[in-house]
Order: sequence, then structure tokens, then C-alpha cells
Amino acid sequence: MGFWDAISKLLPDSIVKVDNRRIINIKDSKVIEINGNTISDPETVKKVFEEIEKNKNEDSLPFQVLHKDLVEDYFEYETVSIKEKESLKQLKEVLDYEDIESIVMARRVLLAKEKGDQNLFNNLMEQLDRNFPKKGRKILNLMNLKYFDELIIPFIDAYRTKYGEKEYKLRYKKFYENVLRFFPLAIFVANYTSEEKLKKELVKRLKLNVPYIKIHALGNTNIRKVENIIEMLRIEENYITKDDRITSPSGIQAQTFEINKRIPKK
Repeated sequence: MGFWDAISKLLPDSIVKVDNRRIINIKDSKVIEINGNTISDPETVKKVFEEIEKNKNEDSLPFQVLHKDLVEDYFEYETVSIKEKESLKQLKEVLDYEDIESIVMARRVLLAKEKGDQNLFNNLMEQLDRNFPKKGRKILNLMNLKYFDELIIPFIDAYRTKYGEKEYKLRYKKFYENVLRFFPLAIFVANYTSEEKLKKELVKRLKLNVPYIKIHALGNTNIRKVENIIEMLRIEENYITKDDRITSPSGIQAQTFEINKRIPKK
């Protein structure tokens, strides 16, 4: 079945067969216009995007797109590298459509910055702020700091190992939502994060009197950094803590160290 045949089954004939036109105007992630008719039903919009995805590798898409930004945003991430294509595939398994779209759009902003295309960067930055005002810049910052590829995505396997196939997706989605909700209060310890840097970041957050701080680390070397700083600052003597560790089937360790409110002095 071709693209337009599939689309025709989703819509009334009055919309699809107008002078044999095939014009799709993508307004944003939730509203599209087909042959001058606005479509906002979430399920229909979702299925249209699914059909676009199926045809994305064709030499030319079998329709006219008046506003191509969103289509490019949605697929650009998959064409960057094999590693990033696999990363997006993993994320699609655990996150909602809107989450994926915001990630892809943030990635395009970062690519424009890396290429030095200031005009494109400015345009995409405006689009990111408009479409995802609450989380777009947070995602962009996480990508810019390399946390996405080095920690957030690898935690998918860690959650699958700990919670099993039936539960890990829901658990991971909550983890991801909390990362965005409390960013930049969360701390990510990567291979290039020194103990001094970790100490500085933790002390800064402790002064904010926030509900809790979570430190995420992947790999034995980074976990040891966390242990050293926690001991140095005597965190466990003064705060309520929780040390949650997971070991993947390949032997890689992941850690989430949670620091809660102070322990009352006697």
C-alpha cells in the first residue's frame, strides 16, 4: 500500500480527493492541514506521521509539504550516525511521541550550532522554545553537556535489568521526567567529570535547600568518584540518603545516589 492510499483510509474522501491535490501543511506536532482541511485528532495526526516515517527513505516523498521543518526535525536525528540512530530507536521504545519529537528538535538545534549556521540556529531555537517551552532548553543543555548519550540513554538498559520487561518502560519514563523536572538540580557523573567538579556541583546544590538531589553515575570509576565525595563531605552523617545500584548483564554498574533533607540534630 502506498503512502497516499494509507492516508486516504484515515480521512474522508472530501479531504483527500480535492482536484487530486496532495498537499500536507505541518503546523506543529499536534495540528496538520491536508488539502486545506485542519486535522487535530491526536490519533489521526499520529498515524499520518507514522506513514511519513515509513516513506522517509524514498527519493522524494509522494506529496507536497508546505512546511518542511517538522518533517526534517523528526528524521534528521536518524541520519546523523549509526550510533545516534540506535539511540533514538532505544528512546522510541520507552518515551512518548512528544518526548521523541522534542529530543529530535533539540538535536537539530545542536547540529545547527555545531555547523556554525547562525540563522538556522536562531530559527530552530525559536521553534524549540515555541513548541516545547517547558523542556526544550533543558533537553538541549543535557545534549550539549553530553549527558544524553553518555548517561541518560545507557540507563535504559539499567532499568530493563532491574525492573524487567513489564515494568522498566514506565519506571524509565518517570526517571526521564524527573530529570527534566529537576534539571539542573540532578548531577550526572561522566568519565570527564573530575572529583573536584563533582564536589563543587554538589555543594552548590546543597545550598539551595531543594527537596532532594540525585547523582547519576555509570561505570565503576564514576561510582567511586561519587563514593569519595560523599565520604569527604560526610553526606551520610548529615542527610537521609539512598544508594540505588544496578548491574547490567554485561557487568556495567549504574548508580543513582539520592540525598534528601538533613538529619535533625539531637
